[in-house]
Amino acid sequence: MLTTDVLPVGSFLIPVKWLALWAWIAVGGKVATLLEKDFVGKKVKWTEPFVQAALLWYILWRWSPVLWDPLSFVNHPLSLLYMSGTEKGWWLAWLSAAGFLVWVARKSGAGYRRLLDAAAVTALVAGAGLSLLFVRLGAPTTLPWGVSPEGYQQIYHPIHFYRAAVLAAVGVWMWRGRGRLREGESFARIVTAAGVGLLIISYFDYYPVTRWWALSGEQWAFAGVALTGWVAGWWNGRKEAPYLGGSQATSSKTSVPGRKVK
Repeated sequence: MLTTDVLPVGSFLIPVKWLALWAWIAVGGKVATLLEKDFVGKKVKWTEPFVQAALLWYILWRWSPVLWDPLSFVNHPLSLLYMSGTEKGWWLAWLSAAGFLVWVARKSGAGYRRLLDAAAVTALVAGAGLSLLFVRLGAPTTLPWGVSPEGYQQIYHPIHFYRAAVLAAVGVWMWRGRGRLREGESFARIVTAAGVGLLIISYFDYYPVTRWWALSGEQWAFAGVALTGWVAGWWNGRKEAPYLGGSQATSSKTSVPGRKVK
């Protein structure tokens, strides 16, 4: 297991968790690219776009204060080495990264459904990988698999292990059924299953601050993710998408010898 310390790179301090995230995004992009062979059309290599989007997000968020107060940078150039992002920068970074990925999807001819499928696969792999690398302990427990940090007598729920197990199970489930999925269905199923699973696990976590209906902000985020997947699945059910599995979508009309199909 790794710590959340920072790694000095010259004069910059980069969190170890961010380096691990970029590495796992690259792995997730490889997996998403591997699944591209089942799609009809041009194969897209997703590793570079997703890693570039993650770097773009980090740069815009980390140095977003320069956009709101450029004079502070002019007066104190060294502030770039230790400044942190803002809430407005967080939204700007997400919008910019999403816009970049949409541009990549349009340029490559992949379309938004394949982009969403690839993004869901990449996020699933990255989330499972980070859960294996970084410890997160939840509420106290008496279960035998509880984890007790060094110097503590109390044992706690290993939230990181729960998350890794759930996300890995979703990944195996999706991999086994990948040949039967249409474009957009991978996103809907991964997001729904992962959102519900993470929401259930969150009840074993510890949240000192809650919001509406006694749920924390993270729990509301998991519920929103699951709802987004459900809506996407409902929307996909209304529109017919090209069938995956290495062949063109089969026609509903069957040719009969001696009879012309209209």
